[in-house]
Amino acid sequence: MTSRERLQTALNHQEADRIPFDLGGMAQSGIHRTAYTNLRRRLGLPDLEIQTLNVITQVARLHEDLQERLGIDAHLVYGKWADPSVIELGDEGEYVAYTDEWGVSRRMPKESGLYFDICRHPFDVDAPEKLWERYPWPDSTDPTRVRGLREEARSARSRGKFVVLMGLCPGITEMYSWLRGFERFYSDLAAEPAIVERFLQKLGELKASYWRCALSEAGEYVDAVNEADDLAGQGGLLMSVATYRRLIKPYHQQLIAAIKETAPHAKVLFHSCGAVRKLIPDFIEIGVEVLNPVQISAAGMDPCELKRDFGRDICFWGGGIDTQHVLQRGSPQEIRDEVRRNIEALAPGGGFIFSPVHIIQANVPPENIVVMWETLQDHGRYSSS
Repeated sequence: MTSRERLQTALNHQEADRIPFDLGGMAQSGIHRTAYTNLRRRLGLPDLEIQTLNVITQVARLHEDLQERLGIDAHLVYGKWADPSVIELGDEGEYVAYTDEWGVSRRMPKESGLYFDICRHPFDVDAPEKLWERYPWPDSTDPTRVRGLREEARSARSRGKFVVLMGLCPGITEMYSWLRGFERFYSDLAAEPAIVERFLQKLGELKASYWRCALSEAGEYVDAVNEADDLAGQGGLLMSVATYRRLIKPYHQQLIAAIKETAPHAKVLFHSCGAVRKLIPDFIEIGVEVLNPVQISAAGMDPCELKRDFGRDICFWGGGIDTQHVLQRGSPQEIRDEVRRNIEALAPGGGFIFSPVHIIQANVPPENIVVMWETLQDHGRYSSS
């Protein structure tokens, strides 16, 4: 099977020759540039210039030699917003800093900094409506955003890869919290529904316009689109189910409908961290076909229960190994045991793409990544293949 055939089989809830493997097929399944450098050296691959896929998280864009060495099945293509070449970094003493096209400012310590943290929210004001009409919203249909997308997607398809297209920006609620500030975001959810709806409608419209533009350009070579919204923490949701359904779900539904209208063949791959179990039925209802990162260490996210309760209706992209504890600090045997358990829970009947839970961080030893991968090779084949 080609990588594309393997992933398509899995996403159709069927067993392929082996479990598909992803590392870096989306920004949220990637690897920090420091860990990536260490992994390349551990695998005996040459030192090459590393491109940063996402300047915020410092995730590396994987080179083709490592993709082929590890048999990675998904290939990510993306537009302008994530490309660090469009970011102008400034010097702020102990920090390096920048302001993105949305007006959100971030900074990272020069010494031992690993990623950028937000330090300014442009709508952190008492009366955001006064800024609204004159605010310089990004042009989501700027042709430069999709320059080269078609060629890269076509090239990946020609190599048998499953092509994933990344979106305009993070999820509508996450982007809203970045613009407004986290304290005001939560206050708005509780007391200012009109403000919430105005922001989410605007962000949803910008995203939908981008998807129409990007999918019109490269959609025939795109197998899945990567949308996202972080709606939960480790212990539970960031808002009530009722609040999600009343204020947020309608805009998610509209966005997914716009994607499907333009590219009905593309799978909707939705990233939402943490303890999202209570929202999975809502995700399924609005058209989410694939869930990432399947954060198995979060409350209510037991992989056996997820597969039992939702495995017929949604696919799981992630959940291969806990990156917070096991992959970072586990012994080789603990890593092997965890990988085997999660394969046994999520792989039967297809509908599972093995990937670590979220980004592999800078301090993860390369030896642990290799043990994870070797265990997948040993236990990731279906018996009928």
